[in-house]
Amino acid sequence: MVWTTLIGVGAGGLISFLAQHSLGRAAERAETRRSTRERDETRRNEQITHLIAFLAAVQAAERVAVDRYHHQEADEQWEARARQAVDRVWVTQKTIHMVCAREVNEAARGVAFAVRDVIRNGPDDSGEPQDEKVWTYIRPSRQVFLDVVHDHLK
Repeated sequence: MVWTTLIGVGAGGLISFLAQHSLGRAAERAETRRSTRERDETRRNEQITHLIAFLAAVQAAERVAVDRYHHQEADEQWEARARQAVDRVWVTQKTIHMVCAREVNEAARGVAFAVRDVIRNGPDDSGEPQDEKVWTYIRPSRQVFLDVVHDHLK
């Protein structure tokens, strides 16, 4: 009778221990999943912030190119704006390199080179209107970038 009681107490304790251990592990796994989701969401938000900053820098650089080739600005003030715009594009591209996937970075580099080239050399076509020629020059690389980013953020 004493042995039966001791076996019952031991079995009950073992079952209780296993149940608590199982619940503890399940709670740890749930916490790990929640933490991973939060980290992934924070990283995604950080990437979006950098991608938007890059697009804003590209847009500003496009305006600089339009000012030069459509509005015929070419003074020292324009040259300073052009240097600043190109620098900003490259700085924001480098942040993409740090926080985004390789394919996103490569697409951003394509846009950065297109912007740099159109500011330095103008659009390939010297016909009017030059503002549209600037946009046409940059559009293919920008579209590749947007498509890659779209796929990356899904």
